[in-house]
Amino acid sequence: MTAPMHLPEGVSLHEREGARVLKAHTPACELEISLSGAHVTSWIPKGHSETMWLSPLATFTPSSHIRGGVPLIGPWFGHGRSGNEEPQHGWFRRAKWALTSVHVDPNGVVTAAFDLEERRHYPGFEVGAARLHVRASATLELSLTVTAGEQPLELEAAFHTYFLVQDVREARLEGLAGVPFTDAARGRAAGVGTENQTFAAPTDLVFEAAPPLVLADPRANRRIKIAQSGANRTVVWTPWREDVASTADIPDDEWTRFVCVETAVSEGGAVPLASGEAHTLTAHYSLTRG
Repeated sequence: MTAPMHLPEGVSLHEREGARVLKAHTPACELEISLSGAHVTSWIPKGHSETMWLSPLATFTPSSHIRGGVPLIGPWFGHGRSGNEEPQHGWFRRAKWALTSVHVDPNGVVTAAFDLEERRHYPGFEVGAARLHVRASATLELSLTVTAGEQPLELEAAFHTYFLVQDVREARLEGLAGVPFTDAARGRAAGVGTENQTFAAPTDLVFEAAPPLVLADPRANRRIKIAQSGANRTVVWTPWREDVASTADIPDDEWTRFVCVETAVSEGGAVPLASGEAHTLTAHYSLTRG
């Protein structure tokens, strides 16, 4: 038998609805990650309030997916390039992941690694390995490295991050000026981003670049800086009141409280990997007042 992993001070493992959940409470931050999906569900840096929206109806049951937090999307996005792949957004967010390391440094910085433990057979989507590396303190960095299996892989992946906001109608996303997009909510119409992307209707925009961004939340006096690497798409999504009713695990009155800003390789930006080749997708989040 494998000896149980020694957990550093401030870190514990709990069970929630059959899933193992890692919790960290250190001088630098509070962090929660479900091993079902390697899914970050909470990050509270010292001196700030919660940054991630988690649905009150979210289920942690293994083999399902959690609504909110940071779902790991892959190895395809949506229904894949064919439009016929199931389940939607791939199986990473529904799979078992193993906690392979966790460490807390003297300043309270938490680092942890999770390896994909569950393989699922889908022709054309053979994954040799996948690892999520998390570094959490006053900032949160997520790095997902996916390695192709014995066959080439056209990888699509994303951090489908649900940011908590006071009111999406007053939030704005800065940094997408001049970036081309397609509007998945309106028949794939083409457009160009503005410096201040605001929200007034159902939004599903696929931007053809992944620049540094700022999600401004004036009601909360907070700005979330988003740095992205290994990405070539930014997906911006919020259902608004029109679409939330058709989503069973989002209460009808919660649509104002989140916006998704997704760091991605998807929607025409799939990364071709030869057998044994790897790609790393990284998102880095930090908070300031204002």
